[in-house]
Amino acid sequence: MFSNLSKGSVLYGLDTKGDMNYFTAPVESVSMPRTKSFNPTFGQIPELVIDIVATVNGERREFKQVPSNTTIADFGPDSIVLADNKDSLVNYAKSSRQVDQTAVNNYSMHKERLSKWDRVLSEMEPGSANESAVKELNEKVNSMESQISELLSLLKSGNFKTE
Repeated sequence: MFSNLSKGSVLYGLDTKGDMNYFTAPVESVSMPRTKSFNPTFGQIPELVIDIVATVNGERREFKQVPSNTTIADFGPDSIVLADNKDSLVNYAKSSRQVDQTAVNNYSMHKERLSKWDRVLSEMEPGSANESAVKELNEKVNSMESQISELLSLLKSGNFKTE
């Protein structure tokens, strides 16, 4: 648990922004646990959080509101994932990889289903059209408008050849 960390402990992390990098960081300090700022409902146990200061790749970083009673903290997509031990981070990485692999494996099926959903939606709401179809039609109309304008200007100027 993060609450067991102290100065000199090792913090394990993944920086999921950009290239996704694994790091270890020596802990400089850990704050005392405090209640996370929110209004708990009656009977709900408030979450305790801590702030951790660690040196990540030579840079002093502060991680705020880390849940004190867990071994891993995910701060959201394109952010940081912290763990108090390497095994927890390895398990997190394996699990996340499996989620992504499943998404890749199911991509074709979901892409194929989009046109089926569009068809069903147009049956259910005949007046509604797929946004991409409307966009495509708008682009064609805009292209035709510019071509017609060009044609009219050529006709008016007399700079056209007939065969």
